[in-house]
Amino acid sequence: MKSTKNNIESEVIKEFEKIKPALTRLLQSESKNNDLILRLGKTSTENSNEVTINPTILVNSIENSNINRNDVLIGTVIHESIHAMKEYKIIPEKDFKNFQKDIEGLTDIEEVLEILSGPFGKYIFEILIHSLEEKIFVNQFSGLFSILKDIYAEKESNIKKLNDFNIFLSLLFHKITNYIEIDINNYKSNIRNALIDSVSIINKLDKEDININENIEASIEIIDICKRCNLLPDLDKYSLGEKREIVESMEDSIANDLNKVLIPSSVNITTGNSLEKFVGDNQNSKILNKENLMDDHITKVGASETIYLPDGKVSKLISTKLPNNFNLLYDSGSSTYDQLLKEWKLPIFKVTNKIKPYFIHNQKRQRISGYDQGDLSPHVPLMLGSGRYERMFEQKQRLSNKSYAVSLLIDGSGSMLEKEKDEFYPWSLSAGLIGASYLAQICYELNIDFEVAIFNRGFVSDENESETDYVSRKMSVSSMLNANYGSNAENYFNTTNHYFIKDFKDNWKDNYEKFIGLIEFSRKLRDSIENIDKNKDKPPISMFERSTNVDERNIMYATKRILNHESNSKMLVVLSDGMTRGSLSDLKNSINFATRNNIDVVGIGIGQRGTWKEYANHTQIFKPEELIYSIVNITKDILIKNMKENIGAA
Repeated sequence: MKSTKNNIESEVIKEFEKIKPALTRLLQSESKNNDLILRLGKTSTENSNEVTINPTILVNSIENSNINRNDVLIGTVIHESIHAMKEYKIIPEKDFKNFQKDIEGLTDIEEVLEILSGPFGKYIFEILIHSLEEKIFVNQFSGLFSILKDIYAEKESNIKKLNDFNIFLSLLFHKITNYIEIDINNYKSNIRNALIDSVSIINKLDKEDININENIEASIEIIDICKRCNLLPDLDKYSLGEKREIVESMEDSIANDLNKVLIPSSVNITTGNSLEKFVGDNQNSKILNKENLMDDHITKVGASETIYLPDGKVSKLISTKLPNNFNLLYDSGSSTYDQLLKEWKLPIFKVTNKIKPYFIHNQKRQRISGYDQGDLSPHVPLMLGSGRYERMFEQKQRLSNKSYAVSLLIDGSGSMLEKEKDEFYPWSLSAGLIGASYLAQICYELNIDFEVAIFNRGFVSDENESETDYVSRKMSVSSMLNANYGSNAENYFNTTNHYFIKDFKDNWKDNYEKFIGLIEFSRKLRDSIENIDKNKDKPPISMFERSTNVDERNIMYATKRILNHESNSKMLVVLSDGMTRGSLSDLKNSINFATRNNIDVVGIGIGQRGTWKEYANHTQIFKPEELIYSIVNITKDILIKNMKENIGAA
């Protein structure tokens, strides 16, 4: 009987407890360890006798299968246990004996594989080890083989849906385990050729015991085959930044794809794990550190802002400061800024001159219009025209210079960094940042309260983090989340982020250098990543790479903040390419909510791809040369409208 998501985990736990004694005895017998304990848990303990099974893995297996629940449960538990029981203590002089000249004394298995076979060699190696472990164990138990065969057979139809390299990995697994008889004629010629050549290599492997050295050699040979058969890209043709982008994309696809055709697991390749069972001298501390990083990240997600959309939907948003060391890019960012102003023929003069007359007209007079008694207002014709006969008088009043508040939101998603497919130096983010700098300067010169934030959806950066720290933490958290949360890992990994460059209480001058630092990489992200690797103190610009955006969440958060501001007139300005990954109806509802609460929402569309019909007040920029004039004009129009509606308000 199918169960709901609310109770399936508790049911699985109960069923696990029923079968645990029998499975424990089987595992104890096979491992020749009578102290072995089988337990459920999200994180493994330091007790080498404990085999920890993640309940999320069991739930995922059962939910995605039509096979008898008990069989799936038994098969998954045994599958997990096979790979969890086995730990390899690396002895470099023995296990790396054939590669000493190439690895220069390295002892970490992942680093060794990276040097010898490139970034994808570890996946071949893991498939080989994973397959051999199952073959050695399962072949002794015909009943178990039958259960696992049924589970894998159910997933076979998904193999053809994967990309070529992931198909190859799947077929390689089955060629070793023999769960499924593969007809290679059903696959493309390059996959067939790669598989035929690889089978001749794996046939030479020891099927009784696992030899690390020979499996490394086999991995190197198979990687060469994959390159020759065009299953893997030739990374030497690409720049460092491009290489990283390709590798990260393929690694994501491997983890996602293999979860569809193999049993989801916390201890194998399907999660993108990094060979953690190949224990070196410092491996335990590495694992503990990864767990701590994951826990810190989950805590941050749990403590994040709760966003309520107008229709009642609830989501989470992390608000944080833009990393401090973006100010290290100030000098080069200033140079890029000046270069763009010249290239796009943008005015360097103070643009406030176009807006100031409209903004401070009444402030100069120190009088407020709109009263039913007092001195006759100079705006009588305007009020008569609007039918406000009873509001023709003005009174002397002390005015606040903080009667306006403006929130500036800048889209920091990946599409802003690549405006058109073939355009290597995009202009969208550069234009958005320069536009925001003009608006911020207007607010600063007119003494208007304002805040500036850049938003996206991706792995969130810490305030005091460098590029090196960010990439390292991202990889660690990713592997641990996948190991512990399986298919739910994405919900924790990619978050909606609101990076404040300046909030209302901050001083603009104190944050200006950090803001200008953003401009440095906005047109040359890949070049920037390459250069940044040379200096470990540089900021984490990879936080914008391949990120997305869900505009409505950030708009609602900014709306909440600006509603709490004591100003009379409030404006929310969104600079974006309009390529939201959220819902257009939610976006429209969020904008309407802000408008109903007397916030003027302005959408400044950058480029041609997005939609802007959701914004009542919007301008669209198709060339960067149009930027400043469009921004100034629409801002001026909003200010004039406010003055007409609230005559005399400062």
